[in-house]
Amino acid sequence: MQFLEFISLALDVLLVFAAVIAYLTRPRIGGELAKGLRVLLVGVMILGFAHLFETIVFMIFPGIDTQLNEVIHRLLNGVGFGFIVLGFWTMRQAFEA
Repeated sequence: MQFLEFISLALDVLLVFAAVIAYLTRPRIGGELAKGLRVLLVGVMILGFAHLFETIVFMIFPGIDTQLNEVIHRLLNGVGFGFIVLGFWTMRQAFEA
């Protein structure tokens, strides 16, 4: 593993670790607000995982088509942002109720 590959992998692991820590340390509030926050933070974890997944795929399959890996990365990012939007929407509904 080359130096920049190692740095990239370490930063990706740090992203996932930070997202998990954020999820575990979230405030313990109740009701729909808690549900929305939980969904939002799952989206953040998916975003971190998308970066880690992309790096690992490049490492395991060095001959993989770059565009294919980038498309998979963007699809995972889209799913992550979808969870974030859904979480914010759920939290907004809790405030408007």
